[in-house]
Amino acid sequence: MILTDIGQNIFDMFRGLGDIGMFIAIAIVIWLDGAAFPTLPEVWLVFIWNAHPAPSFSFGLTLVLVATMASVAGTLSLYSVVKLAGLPKRIQRAMSGYTNWLIVNDERLLVLNRFAPLIPYTGAFIAANNWNIRKATIYLFGSALLKFSAWVAVFAVLRENLVGDLSPWISLALVAIVITASTIVSLTYRKKRKGVPRNDLDSGANLQ
Repeated sequence: MILTDIGQNIFDMFRGLGDIGMFIAIAIVIWLDGAAFPTLPEVWLVFIWNAHPAPSFSFGLTLVLVATMASVAGTLSLYSVVKLAGLPKRIQRAMSGYTNWLIVNDERLLVLNRFAPLIPYTGAFIAANNWNIRKATIYLFGSALLKFSAWVAVFAVLRENLVGDLSPWISLALVAIVITASTIVSLTYRKKRKGVPRNDLDSGANLQ
């Protein structure tokens, strides 16, 4: 409820500016999602797409680019703060140990994490693992562009083929299903990995 209220307040603040205001609002919401706390960006994408009287291809393209840039900016903002302020050694070791426990434990994990949330506060993990920031940025940008493009395409198809007020509700239901499924996949993976002997994990890490 609190996250919904925060998002609603942001959109109410910029609603009077039309499309530009909506782009500013979604940029802030998605930036917060990467830099501070989860804000469910897909839900607000549904809201923006279906609130527009006649979304065009250029509107959708701009929405995807704004969402992608905001997502990358949010993650890199958290990365910069952690790099500047540093992390307690104990926390850094724990974060590095957790990523080493995963089958994919380098920058490629950022792509997987975009679709199945394995690591929270992604920017902090990039800093803790001393990943190559240029490579990480490329993976962040590419995966965000793919994800947001797919969502906007789905919303466009649903709006084009459904009548009345069905489109936003089915879009929201689809978002909820995908988020739930990705969370279940993530939790299932973590549970299975707990049963892997430590020497197997180390061997797997050495193969990366």
